[in-house]
Amino acid sequence: MPAVRMKSLKFVAGALVAAALVVAPLVTAGAIASPHNGPDAAPSDSWSEDTNHVEYWEEKYAAHEADCYKVDGASSSGHGTVSADKKSIRLNEFDVAGWPGDHWEVLVIKAGSVGQTVVEHPIAGIAYASPINNGGQQATISHWIVCKGEYPSSEEPERPEAPAPTVTITATTEFNCDTDVATVTTTTTSSGWRYDAVAEEWVALEPVVSPPTTTTRPLTDSEKLDCPPDTKVESTPWVDATWACGDTTVTQVRRVLITTYTRDGTGAINPSTISKRETQTRALTQAELGTCPLVPGEIQSVCVGDVPYLGYAVSLPEGLVVDSSTPVTITFVNPDGEDYVVANQPLSGKLLWPGASDGNPKMWPGWDLVDGEYVQTDGNFAWTRAGVTVEFEVNPTYATEVEYPQATVLCAHPPVGSGDELAGTPTSTDAEALAVTGGGVSPIIVAAGGTALLAGVAVVAIAAYRRRHARAE
Repeated sequence: MPAVRMKSLKFVAGALVAAALVVAPLVTAGAIASPHNGPDAAPSDSWSEDTNHVEYWEEKYAAHEADCYKVDGASSSGHGTVSADKKSIRLNEFDVAGWPGDHWEVLVIKAGSVGQTVVEHPIAGIAYASPINNGGQQATISHWIVCKGEYPSSEEPERPEAPAPTVTITATTEFNCDTDVATVTTTTTSSGWRYDAVAEEWVALEPVVSPPTTTTRPLTDSEKLDCPPDTKVESTPWVDATWACGDTTVTQVRRVLITTYTRDGTGAINPSTISKRETQTRALTQAELGTCPLVPGEIQSVCVGDVPYLGYAVSLPEGLVVDSSTPVTITFVNPDGEDYVVANQPLSGKLLWPGASDGNPKMWPGWDLVDGEYVQTDGNFAWTRAGVTVEFEVNPTYATEVEYPQATVLCAHPPVGSGDELAGTPTSTDAEALAVTGGGVSPIIVAAGGTALLAGVAVVAIAAYRRRHARAE
């Protein structure tokens, strides 16, 4: 868990240039008005029906080749903006490249029949007021006319030399003390100039800001000294503690090293490290739970009537999940040959003993029916009669040794006689023949059609045991 140590140090460099700004007062603060207002205006600029038309002003300023434009109502246009109270106008910057002429020639502000404001060579950005009405107040603008003109070559004033463009460079440096890298971001702002023929001066254009550029470089030794001491945290991988079958979670442990850095008076950095122990808990995986053995219940050899069965009950390890209702594989382990394997069994139930038959003719392991008579044989799973290891496997495995019913028990072998005599179920009432050794009837077996007899049983639990590997040893 590495620590991130970061310090940002910013520097601004470059030339800063102040530009003179012309701020026009609003009408409410006293807009500029022409002397040609109201009924006292000069005769040539007095209000008349003719002065409401652009042709009048184009003829009046024909020497400057005036092009005039009328805006009906107190509305703004692409040439200028009318104030919110409809009592003053500000002209926009003159577009020398896109418009005819080279300057604003005249601005005429009308207020119905009250009068007019006439401003020759108006300056962009300045608020020019509407005429004064008979009550001595500024009138509401009814319409306005603006004209563009071009200086005749004989009248064009001599221009002073243009100022040099101004360039402002802003550089921001950010130090990464963890990687010892400095990132420098540079922004360049350029300002040009435009000549205002009316004001006969050069006016600064809107500054142009270039897209920022970014470069990186290693920190210098002196810059590294400016990096503050920090704390670094490192940790070892999580390690599982011991867990046992039956657990569903495990505790994990790791070691955390915390190094604190301090700087002495000479600038040298001195580390100090402490160690601490951290724990957390995680769930065991299905694969881990699957390494535990099945949990055994009762596992016995039993007789139902005269038929031998294996009765069993096993449980999955705590927390293990399977996707089948019949996940068990049961194996009778043959120490000298092929095993007897039955798959797809439920977690509890009963299974016909290998070599036995519950139909006619009935059979028992270690016996054969020859010419209508039962005879003992080394075949027919005789190897299961002398105690046999039985394995129960889902993924985890459980194994136990189960004894076949003793010879004194009725279902251990067929009675002596012919096949015809043995066609039905033996009905001997001999108390010794019906004796049961080794305990009571298993509760996991449901008796059907006769008395369930329990043979002597020896159960040996073998935990976390894999059958074939054990046999190989």
